[in-house]
Amino acid sequence: EGRLTGRSSRPTTAPSRFPIDEERHVKGLTMTQPWATLVAIGANVIETRDWPTKHRGPFAIHAAKGFPADARALCRTQPFRAALAAGGYASADDLPRGAIVAVVELKSLLACGPSTLRDIRARSRRGELPPHEADFGDFSDGRYGFVLDDVRRVEPPVPARGMLGFWDLPPDVEALVRAPSFRG
Repeated sequence: EGRLTGRSSRPTTAPSRFPIDEERHVKGLTMTQPWATLVAIGANVIETRDWPTKHRGPFAIHAAKGFPADARALCRTQPFRAALAAGGYASADDLPRGAIVAVVELKSLLACGPSTLRDIRARSRRGELPPHEADFGDFSDGRYGFVLDDVRRVEPPVPARGMLGFWDLPPDVEALVRAPSFRG
């Protein structure tokens, strides 16, 4: 049985809270590694996609079972290698797959335009975003950034089968994510 560890996104002195509303079904979003783990360890707080969403609130980050060769190769390059090592992962083989690795809150949607990448880099330099945020996303014109907050790593990861887009967690997985042992 896993548990949620403390907040891993922006440092805060506010008390941590469990972000899942007891009356809503928990959604999941499948991400390829290393991006799922980069979110879980707080190194990436804007997940970029080519589609927008109206969803706001909590959801689970699911690490895809598949791990394409080009994504595995990225794990050996900087800044991916350093960020993963800082999170306790020595190699791509150590990254969890086919499992829930974090619970996050989707705070807002960023519509990417011609100056977005420059803005993300400037915000990182000012310490408003993780240092390599711009390197971990595709902020091209016409894409969207899911701005995440209240990131909580799930340790150990909870096995689950993922899907495309937002999806409802199966009842047994949802029960584990909601369990008091996950609340840190």
